[in-house]
Amino acid sequence: MKHFYRLSLAALILPLATIAQSNYKPGYVVTTKGDTLRGSIDLKEWSGNPQDISFKSPSGVKSYTVNDIVFFEVVNAAYRRYNGEISTGETNLQKLSTGVDSAKRKDVVFLKIEQKGSNVTLYSYTDDVKTRFFIGETNQNTIIELQYRIYFVPDRGTVTRNENIYVSQLYNMAQKYNPTSEALKRAIENANYNRADMQSIAQKINNIMVDKTNYGSGAAVKWFVGAGVNASSYVLKGNIPILNGSNKTTFGPMFSAGANIYTNPDVGKLVLRGELMVTTASYNTTVDVYYNQPDQPRGTYSFKQVILSIYPQIIYNFYNTKGFKFYGDVGASINVSKNSGNVLHTDKTNTNSYNYLPLNKSYFSFPIKLGIVLNNRFDVAIAYAYAQSITNNASNGGQDSSNYSIDVSNIRAGISYLF
Repeated sequence: MKHFYRLSLAALILPLATIAQSNYKPGYVVTTKGDTLRGSIDLKEWSGNPQDISFKSPSGVKSYTVNDIVFFEVVNAAYRRYNGEISTGETNLQKLSTGVDSAKRKDVVFLKIEQKGSNVTLYSYTDDVKTRFFIGETNQNTIIELQYRIYFVPDRGTVTRNENIYVSQLYNMAQKYNPTSEALKRAIENANYNRADMQSIAQKINNIMVDKTNYGSGAAVKWFVGAGVNASSYVLKGNIPILNGSNKTTFGPMFSAGANIYTNPDVGKLVLRGELMVTTASYNTTVDVYYNQPDQPRGTYSFKQVILSIYPQIIYNFYNTKGFKFYGDVGASINVSKNSGNVLHTDKTNTNSYNYLPLNKSYFSFPIKLGIVLNNRFDVAIAYAYAQSITNNASNGGQDSSNYSIDVSNIRAGISYLF
């Protein structure tokens, strides 16, 4: 099994080794002097708005910050320099203040363009505190933050109050550019402080019926189905009450379905996967029924399993193009097993002892996986799940109180189709 341990080590270490790898995509920057420079920008899995970028041109690679450039665009994402006030009040329910927190800071940052038209431009800014939305008239330099506050009401325990200041701010913009639209007014009154609602309202203020512009994707989901082969290796350990049983490897079918969540589809290196998997497995061995009497007739012990697994994973694409991807995958699987058989059969007396060993109805496993994706449609992978015990002799009321286990590890190979 050494090669599988190496596979495990590779899947765990490679993300660390590749996290700094470049992902240059065509783009351009506008300097503070007004010069437009075309080249490539290192597009990363930014968790928030970037503080700096790496720009490659024929003259070499250079890092630019808000002190150097006023605008940059890469793939579908565009950012503008902003010098002004940014709210710092928490909106996370676990960190809310008691009473209004109207604190602000003065900063220079890159705002991401979320929607743009002839009248207004909508921006967003995300850091480790929260996501904020900003709006500005397209042909003017003034940009304001759309204000949203939530806080605990003093002396009211966990009762919260929302201040939707952004409603009046958006209404003022609507009055200026689209004053006769009752649908826009209703949309503003009912708007939540999220990207989809803010984009929709900005689009209406801009009198755009359908906006086909790609502003850089948020999270995206791809569904998949798959099938393959599951190899289950059973290893007997300790003073197990089946004498001289053998370690066995058996094969069964595997079926799966689930979804990939792409945190940033424009980059596509980091993927969250949720998978539901059904596999089958079985164990059958010849055993000695009579202790230390090898001349006596023997018996058999066997059981079958149908296993439903809930399997969340993290995928990192080490090599990432539209036509070919190579990835590593780590996850944790919650396995619920329907056990049948579990019978010790004695040949001499032709009798059966049912429910002979206490098999677990559920257990955890921790698979690692390596795979490739072809043409963004076909995912071919091999996975290894470390050995876990599927017995619980302590639940046998002390009948088999000796220390033993049946450990099972799995090798799975399969192919999935991404919709």
